[in-house]
Amino acid sequence: MNSGIEQQKQEHKNENEEKKEYLLSYKKYRQQADRLEEQLKEVKIGSIFPKHMLSDMPKAKNKKDLSDYIVQCEELENRIIISRKRAIERFSEVQRQIELLEDENEKTVLTLRYLRNYNWEKICEWVMYSWKQVHRIHLKALQNFELKKET
Repeated sequence: MNSGIEQQKQEHKNENEEKKEYLLSYKKYRQQADRLEEQLKEVKIGSIFPKHMLSDMPKAKNKKDLSDYIVQCEELENRIIISRKRAIERFSEVQRQIELLEDENEKTVLTLRYLRNYNWEKICEWVMYSWKQVHRIHLKALQNFELKKET
């Protein structure tokens, strides 16, 4: 009998972890775009691309180096745009799924935690509930949250 209860608890825990992963999923695209933007900055300031390649001294190789540099920048910029677009799309998708919850407190806690990246203390201050109550609301919200079905 206990093993059945334990198995059910584990299933709920796994389901909640899957929901948390989904709720946090937009961040991976945002982080990817941030990382790519840093790479682009490095390229532009010359920490990756040597400065002597951009000198105006006449060299046959210089023209190719400059065009390679431009291509590299354009590729990074395109990847940044794609990552930002994915982040926005996923953010909107997660936000819509949260809004399907009936309870406003549950919506608020999930939004603050997963979309605004608030820590638990800041959430407690925002909603003016105790840490324990916020965690109860969070657990209830996860139980009520429906994962978006992939079509």
